[in-house]
Amino acid sequence: MTSEAQQRVRELFNSKDSDPSLLYKFKLFDASVEQKLWSTRYCCNELKNLKIKIITIQPSAIDTKLDSSTQSETPQTDSTEYIQSTTNSTVTYPPLLDIEGYCLELNFLLDSFLMNSMSVLDTLAHLIWVSYHFPPKTSSSKNGAQDIYIGKIKGMLLKYHPNSGLGPFLDKKLEQDWFVEFEPLRNCTTHESLIASEISPVWDQINNCYKASKVILPDNPKEIPFTHDRNKEAITFCQQILDEIQSIVNEVYKSILIDSSNANSILPIPSESRSN
Repeated sequence: MTSEAQQRVRELFNSKDSDPSLLYKFKLFDASVEQKLWSTRYCCNELKNLKIKIITIQPSAIDTKLDSSTQSETPQTDSTEYIQSTTNSTVTYPPLLDIEGYCLELNFLLDSFLMNSMSVLDTLAHLIWVSYHFPPKTSSSKNGAQDIYIGKIKGMLLKYHPNSGLGPFLDKKLEQDWFVEFEPLRNCTTHESLIASEISPVWDQINNCYKASKVILPDNPKEIPFTHDRNKEAITFCQQILDEIQSIVNEVYKSILIDSSNANSILPIPSESRSN
């Protein structure tokens, strides 16, 4: 959902007779922030609702000597076991759960969540870069692309816009525990899967499905083999990350609006420092 500050910043950019290239970049990064934030939310919700599927088995696949002409396979109402009956006896089999498929989906969603989460922040850094003046705006690249990411833009704000509250805000956020733990997990997903196949399934009576009892993230993904002594639960951690990133997005748009107003609506917002 678009915030009031975000909408007003969009109107501010569109109302100015600004450089078409600058306006194009703002629209590009503004739309990208919204898209990547939506993707982050989507992955978080999918993680919360992920189920362990039951593998459908045919009666002929069950190892039994019972007369096939009288066999029938019926799941119990709680889906915890399968019953195969004949006129003379009943044989009960535990359900076959697709643990491997669950882990593949789980790692896919975790990878997507972590990648999109960091992409929100780094795309936001590019949005800040076009909204504020950071001398010199030069690049050795032919297309003028800049090597901008959230940590770098924080330092640029502190240097060139010391009176803005945005630099100190980002400085504080990026020093907090959530980001210190989040960044190496995100980096790890480019090389290793975070979750192995040691999943303990439990029956969720409320949602009438199988789920993992608990999905635990590594203590420190830089250390292999992984350890899990801190018992860091994945869904809770991902929700925290989403909340923090949403807070940062909202604060960035609010700050752009405030700083632009203080600079007589000049865009990009002029630098307050002449430091080289």
